[in-house]
Amino acid sequence: MKQELIKNNYYEAVNKEWIDAAVIPGDQPMMSAFLELHLDIEKLLMDLAKKWDKDQTGLNNHLQEFVKLYKMTNDFATREKLGAEPLKPVIKKILNLKSLKDLEKNMKDFVLDGVDLPFSFMVFQDFKDSNNEVLYFTAANLFLPDTSYYENEETKQQLIGLFTMTTMQVLSLYGLEEEAAQDLLNKALAFDAMLVPVTMSSVERADMIKMYNPLLKDEFASKTKTFNLLKVAEALVGQDVDKVVAMNLDFIDKFEEIVNDANFELIKAWMVVSNILTFSAELTEELRVAGGAFGRALQGIAEAQSQEKAAFYQAYDRLSQAVGLYYGLTYFGPEAKKDVEDMVNTIIGVYKDRINKNTWLNAETKAKAILKLNTMKVHIGYPRELPKYYDKYKVGSYAEGSNLVKEKLKYSRLVQKENFKKYNKKPNRNLWAMPASMVNAYYQPMNNQIVFPAAILQEPYYSLSQGRSANYGGIGAVIAHEISHAFDNNGAKFDEYGSLNNWWTDEDLKTFEEKAQKMIALFDGVESGYGPCNGTLTVSENIADSGGIRCALEASKKEKDHNYEEFFKNWARVWRQKSSPEFMQLLLTVDVHSPSNLRANMQLKNLVEFQEFYNLTEQDEMYLAKEQMVEIW
Repeated sequence: MKQELIKNNYYEAVNKEWIDAAVIPGDQPMMSAFLELHLDIEKLLMDLAKKWDKDQTGLNNHLQEFVKLYKMTNDFATREKLGAEPLKPVIKKILNLKSLKDLEKNMKDFVLDGVDLPFSFMVFQDFKDSNNEVLYFTAANLFLPDTSYYENEETKQQLIGLFTMTTMQVLSLYGLEEEAAQDLLNKALAFDAMLVPVTMSSVERADMIKMYNPLLKDEFASKTKTFNLLKVAEALVGQDVDKVVAMNLDFIDKFEEIVNDANFELIKAWMVVSNILTFSAELTEELRVAGGAFGRALQGIAEAQSQEKAAFYQAYDRLSQAVGLYYGLTYFGPEAKKDVEDMVNTIIGVYKDRINKNTWLNAETKAKAILKLNTMKVHIGYPRELPKYYDKYKVGSYAEGSNLVKEKLKYSRLVQKENFKKYNKKPNRNLWAMPASMVNAYYQPMNNQIVFPAAILQEPYYSLSQGRSANYGGIGAVIAHEISHAFDNNGAKFDEYGSLNNWWTDEDLKTFEEKAQKMIALFDGVESGYGPCNGTLTVSENIADSGGIRCALEASKKEKDHNYEEFFKNWARVWRQKSSPEFMQLLLTVDVHSPSNLRANMQLKNLVEFQEFYNLTEQDEMYLAKEQMVEIW
């Protein structure tokens, strides 16, 4: 650790040597502690895939299907021979549409096949009643990552120009003549421009409640007269629909102005362009590389993934839960699982103590908060079960007349049918949203559930061989962070059952909202080195980080060998990151997390213990006066 930097930039004091030496892989926008673990697991899984390709002895049915798909994705000769032909039937079906009425008739099939549409449906838990699954209506994403990219004319023209150049190359490789391709793209961009005023920004989407707009069937039908969406919805779920939740109210309010016969050709062109881009990775090597060019440019990624890696992920991404379960069962030991479970129980106990001692909550609200902690479900390592559609997925082969596009459509049908079958039923809370082999963790407010996949339970986050204080500064803070999401500006609106329900007294809610505003102000405009942080966009994660580090530190202090510096150093270490400037600019616009250097430094500055341990004064950049500190949980 660089001692001379401790009082002015703790993140750099801990990580500067690593940052100076770190090399960003050519196919990545950054290097980080997360990515280091990910790359190790990636190599392990790719080696396993090669091994299984030669010998499937002992593999269960799911993994055998993974190997079959892996063989297809790795057969580059056949993929080159087939060219763009596998996608032609999908595009032809779109081109054959003559009117909105045609699209309406075919929409069910398009949705089930996973074909890109300007609007669609999905079934998900009802915010108001988490024990029931209801229908949500969604709008397509824009071609650029966020509405803010369209606000500055110079930025917009630069990025649309880049999108046009890269997309024209894809359309050409697909086989379209230049004039026809340009005409399609011009129309697609015209439709994209219509979506901009009615698309939610990243800041708006960061407030979950803004995406919950239930409409009774008659109101939904009255807003969508140009297209019988209710009929499509009922065909998808196979029963009457009493309400639809609009995730974007602006879009549904302007639906008839955008989706009408006059704009049909623009909609059709948008579908052609979007789907050629979406399916390009399933075709030739040239199309795969060209199809990802715009995304790589936005993130500052130097090169496309290697053929070998891309082929692995084409199979893995589809059956990741099965591969992840194998990883968890094989590489995550019972000793580590028990140790992490003990840490979770300790941290939940600390959380309860902190809520009981809280000075700004009334007894009634405290009781509800503790009830929420008592009913919180914790999943560690790997899931108990996998999605049902895994049992139904049987991979074809080139010899049997299949190809990667057909496999993608087949798999989508299984996933979508399973999703729509959930309508008006209780959710299965045992299913995970990510595989055990993913370096990540999450809190699901509708299930009041936290999940810690096996992959993240490694150094520097966690190790049986590193000090307990270091573990609390790493995985302990991550655990407490996820628990804190139950009480951030989004999670705090859901009760112990995961339903949208105000369990606060009016006085406590007002105080909480004032404290959340102070957290916004603490981060808003703080320079990251690539631009200022957006305090509103990042408030939920900053609240969770703040609660996480405070609870983890208190848990660490209960240990007989507690070490402040080990704790602080590992907190800073787990956020180490070296990124391309383009990627950082993108994250500042769309990511609900603060830049990693601010996550490390700002939360440490916000701790009295950190200030006192390093004897900080007003002359030090890491100093923050007590009256400026923001403590919520």
